Amino acid sequence: MSIVCGCGRKVETQPEWAGQWITCPGCSGALYAPFPGPKPSEPVAAAAAPTRLCPLCAETIPANDPGCKYCGGPRPAPVASAGDGGLPALLVSLAGYMFCGLLCPIGWYLGSRHEAECRRRGVEVSGTAKAGKVIGIIGTIFLLLSVVFFVLCAAVGG
Repeated sequence: MSIVCGCGRKVETQPEWAGQWITCPGCSGALYAPFPGPKPSEPVAAAAAPTRLCPLCAETIPANDPGCKYCGGPRPAPVASAGDGGLPALLVSLAGYMFCGLLCPIGWYLGSRHEAECRRRGVEVSGTAKAGKVIGIIGTIFLLLSVVFFVLCAAVGG
């Protein structure tokens, strides 16, 4: 078998040199002596399953997978609860914020309880429950600040 070097010289190889690096007699460059015989055929690939690209990380994933194994998304969003149990939390927190600050901790509690219930059931927390919880927290902070202010005024005035 013969191979052609980069310098253009044709080099005859011996079967015992197969798979080894040899030196070109013309330019002293390194040449790889291939194995004699026919070139092995390319492996035949099995029929590939349909794929798609992940919209977040652009990796190729199977088309029937609901989520990406590389980045973890997107997965089907949890279904929202049928009823909105967060409405009482919002109403109590708003009433406490606007009229009687003592209701704000109750609204906070109701919003937190609804959030924990939604997590336990595996559904998305409603926006009204989140808003009720946040307004309850803010109202409770204002309630505590007003109590501290009242105590300081009573101590200074007395």
